[in-house]
Amino acid sequence: MSRKEKNIEIKEEEKVVNGETEIVLTIGSVALGSVRVSTRGFVALLPNGETFKTSSHDEAINLLIRDYHLHHAN
Repeated sequence: MSRKEKNIEIKEEEKVVNGETEIVLTIGSVALGSVRVSTRGFVALLPNGETFKTSSHDEAINLLIRDYHLHHAN
C-alpha cells in the first residue's frame, strides 16, 4: 500500500534580534530553526545549536526542512 501525501503548513515569522533580521520557521508548535540574514549571505540555525552558512534564503529554508524530516520520521 502506498502512503497518502500529507500537506504540512510551515510558518515563517520574522523577528529582529540584536539588530539582525531573523526568520523563525515552525510547524505547529515545533520550531524547525531559524535563518539569519548576514552581510555575506544567510545562516541557518538548527534547534540543536549547529549553524550552516548558505548563499540564498531558499537554500537555508530547505536545509532546515531536510534536517527536520531526517530527525522526525513519521
